[in-house]
Amino acid sequence: MKLFAETKKENSTEYTIPMGKVNFLAFLFLLPILGLFLFPFIFLWDFSSIKEGYRFLLKNIIFIILGGVVLHELLHGITWAIFTKNGFKQIKFGVNWKYLTPYTHFKKPIKIKFYLLGALMPLLIMGILPTIVGIISGNGFYLLFGIFFTWAAAGDIIASIRLFRLPMNLLVQDHPDTLGFIIYSKAT
Repeated sequence: MKLFAETKKENSTEYTIPMGKVNFLAFLFLLPILGLFLFPFIFLWDFSSIKEGYRFLLKNIIFIILGGVVLHELLHGITWAIFTKNGFKQIKFGVNWKYLTPYTHFKKPIKIKFYLLGALMPLLIMGILPTIVGIISGNGFYLLFGIFFTWAAAGDIIASIRLFRLPMNLLVQDHPDTLGFIIYSKAT
């Protein structure tokens, strides 16, 4: 199954993917994520700490999700701002209300390696790191927080998988009209 539609132009290739497809694939990511992180936790600890973490999560769900969404997008923006010429002037934050999906875009092309760093930063900081801390410490809240925000990074993971197959010095730019990106054919 081909995930991204490719449109070749003279000096670039556009890669786009419908938001509905991304949301469907993100839903499918949940089972492997749960399997990858829950089994080690349950092997090392027990369900009681997961239950405690779950109760805390439910009591604070609105704050955790809203704060987490803002932090997720800020991590993209901060990382990309570091690698763009004009910093935050090149970064745009917004929400696709049709799909209730927040986004962070950069307006000028950057190297794929920097794009990947920014794309995967929320996964690392909010997903993988808290999950590992939860597994090591037996803290069910950190485990569940990390699992949720690993799952929330599914769209970033999907885009990154496509980009990892390309030379890291090529320039990439967020697609201005849809979910995807434009790769420029000349490396820097």
